[in-house]
Amino acid sequence: MEALAAVLHKYPELCLFLSIVLGHVIGHFHVKGVGFGNVVGTLLAGIVIGIFAKPELPELLRWCFFYLFLFSIGYSVGPQFFGSLKKTALPQIAVSLTVCVTGLATVIATAVLFKFDEGIAVGILSGGMTQSASLGTGLNAIAELPVSEEVKATLSAHAPLADAITYGFGDLGLILFLTWLGPLLMKADLRKEAKVMEAKLAGDRPSGERANPQFGFRAHRVEAAGAVGHSVAELEERFAEGRLSVQRLRRGERLLEAAPDLRLERGDLVVVIARRGLLLSTAEQLGPEVDDPELIAIPLKTVSVVITNKELIGRTLGELAADRAMARGVYLQSIHRGEEEIPREPWTVIERGDMVKMTGSPADVDRAAAICGFVERDLARTDLAFLAAGICLGVVFGMLKFNVGGAALGLGTSGSILVVGLLAGWARSRYPVFGAIPVAAQRLLMDIGLIVFIAVIGLHAGPHAVAAYQKSGGAYFASIFFAGAVVTVLPLAVGALVARKVFGMNPIMVMGAMAGAQTCTPGLNALREASGSNVGALAYTVPYAVSNIVLTIWGPVVVAVVHAIRN
Repeated sequence: MEALAAVLHKYPELCLFLSIVLGHVIGHFHVKGVGFGNVVGTLLAGIVIGIFAKPELPELLRWCFFYLFLFSIGYSVGPQFFGSLKKTALPQIAVSLTVCVTGLATVIATAVLFKFDEGIAVGILSGGMTQSASLGTGLNAIAELPVSEEVKATLSAHAPLADAITYGFGDLGLILFLTWLGPLLMKADLRKEAKVMEAKLAGDRPSGERANPQFGFRAHRVEAAGAVGHSVAELEERFAEGRLSVQRLRRGERLLEAAPDLRLERGDLVVVIARRGLLLSTAEQLGPEVDDPELIAIPLKTVSVVITNKELIGRTLGELAADRAMARGVYLQSIHRGEEEIPREPWTVIERGDMVKMTGSPADVDRAAAICGFVERDLARTDLAFLAAGICLGVVFGMLKFNVGGAALGLGTSGSILVVGLLAGWARSRYPVFGAIPVAAQRLLMDIGLIVFIAVIGLHAGPHAVAAYQKSGGAYFASIFFAGAVVTVLPLAVGALVARKVFGMNPIMVMGAMAGAQTCTPGLNALREASGSNVGALAYTVPYAVSNIVLTIWGPVVVAVVHAIRN
C-alpha cells in the first residue's frame, strides 16, 4: 500500500483522472433515482485518494477549469436569463429570488448558531442548495481574505468537506419535497393538477404539433372526385389537421412544381407527406396508392434553429402550425429551452432563444428556418478565440475594486467571468454571427470544467478532512448535515408558500419552479415521473436561469458575511 501511495504521489495526474473515474462509478449508484451524482462522487473519490496519496497539484489548474465552467454556465443561460426579464415571468423570478434569499439567510443563521467558519458555511450553501458553482466562487473569495495562508488552507479544505456531507440530502430532500412533502402541504394531487394545467394552457387554441409527430410519405394516382380539379392549396387546407402537404406531382412524364394554385387532373401522380393517422384514409380522398420508389424518394433534412424572429415570440405552437406559409411540410421533433426539453403541445408558447429541431424536405425546412431564426451551419465549430477573450475580459473586470465605506468591493474574478459569459450568451442569441459555442461543446466545457475543479478540490481537501474529524469528532459532522438539511428544505417551503399564496400558481408549476430554483435536474425528472407530465418544465427554465446566477454569487457573499460576523 505504501508503494502504491508513493506512485500516486509521484504522478499527481494519475490521482486526478483516477478521482474522475472512481467518482463516476460512485455517481452511477442510485437507489430509487437518488444518488450522489458524478460531481459529488468525484469529490468523495478525490478526498479518499487525497488522504491516501497526498498529491501535489498546482492551484492554477483548478481555477483554469473552473473559469471554463463559469463562462459556459453564463453563456448557456444568458438568453433565458435576459429573456426572463419581462412582465409575464415576474412571478417565477420572484419565487426564485425568494428561494435564493431564504437560502442565504438560512446558511448565515446556521453558521452563527453552530459557530461554523467561512469554509463550512460555503460548503453548506453549495451542498444544501445543490449549486456546485457557489463552492468555487466561495473558495475564490476565501483566497482573498485578509488571513494567514494556513487559515486559508484550513477554510478551503472545510468547504468541500461540508459540501460532500450535505449534497446527498440536497438532492434527496428536494426530490422528497417535490414528490411528497410539497404536494402534502398544498393538499394537491400532482397528476390531477398536471391535467388541469394542460387543459388551462390549451384553452380554445387551435391544434398544433402533438407529442408524437410521426409522419410519412405516400404516392397516389389522382382519381377521387374530391381531388380532381382542386388546387394544391385547397387539398392541403382540407387536411390541415393532419398537416398534409403535396411534395411532388408528376403529370405524364413531366415533374411539375407543387405550387399552391396548381389544379390536380385525373391520372396525376402526387406524393404527399402527412401524419401517419391521416395517411390511413388518403387513398379514399385522393385515389389508389401507387408503388413508385423513384417518385417517392424525397430527401429529408433535419435542422436545429434558434428562435430569433420577434414575430414568432409569444405565439403558441398551435398558432404557428396554422400558419401554412411557414409550417407547410415541416414537422417538429423537439423544443429545448436552455438545457431542458419542453412540451410539444398546441399551447406551448415560443420564447426567444428556444432551440427548435424540425424535419421535412430541404426546401420546406430551409423556408421555415429562415422565418424562425438562425441555423448554425457548422454544428461542430467552436469559436475558441471568443471563449478565451470572454475569460480574459472576466479576469480584467475582476481586478476592478470600488471603495465603499473603506472596504474594497467588486465582483471578483469568478463573478466577472460569470457576468461576461451571461452577456456573451445573450449577444450570441441576438446577433448569431459570431461566438459560436454549440450546445454539445457547452456541455463538455461545463462537465469537464466542473469535474476537474472538483477533483482537484477533493485531492487537496483529503488530508485536512482527517485532521478536521480528529479535532471535532462525529458530532460536528452531524451538525453540518443537520444544517444542510435545513438549508435544503426551509427555502423550498418558503418559496412554495409564496408561489401558491401570493402568486396563485398551480401546484405542478410551483413544484417545477422549486426544482429550477435549486438548479436540480434530477428533481425535475422526479417531478415528471410523479405527475406523469412534462408541463412542470415550463416553470423550471426561468427559475433555473435566475438561480444559477444568484446562487453562484452567494458564495462570496456568504464568505464576506460570515467572516464579518466571526471577526
